[in-house]
Amino acid sequence: MKKLILSAAFLGLGVFGFAQQTTKADHSQKKAEHLQKMKAELNLTDAQVAQLTALHEAKAADRKADFDAKKGDRMQKMKQNEAEMQKILTPEQYKKYQELKAKKMAERKENFQARKKADGVTVK
Repeated sequence: MKKLILSAAFLGLGVFGFAQQTTKADHSQKKAEHLQKMKAELNLTDAQVAQLTALHEAKAADRKADFDAKKGDRMQKMKQNEAEMQKILTPEQYKKYQELKAKKMAERKENFQARKKADGVTVK
């Protein structure tokens, strides 16, 4: 009985794990399907569909620009933090801090690569 319950639990977890995998092709396909569904439900003309597509692309570009701007702010704050750390720590402490930080970043990158490899997604 225990084996049966355990097997069912692992099977359920496996199904949920595979359900989370999506690719960029799936995403663009879902967008196209959503647009076709809107066209059918709202009785849209081809011109309206083209306008909606342009609107969606413009909004996506705006979101990307906002993300890039925020990234610039984050980078500036990181540099400012590094300068403050360098003022507080002695040169030996700062050197060790940099080494520990680099080690931690390498571990994070390795874990990220392993996770993506396990998901079956190629990482650049």
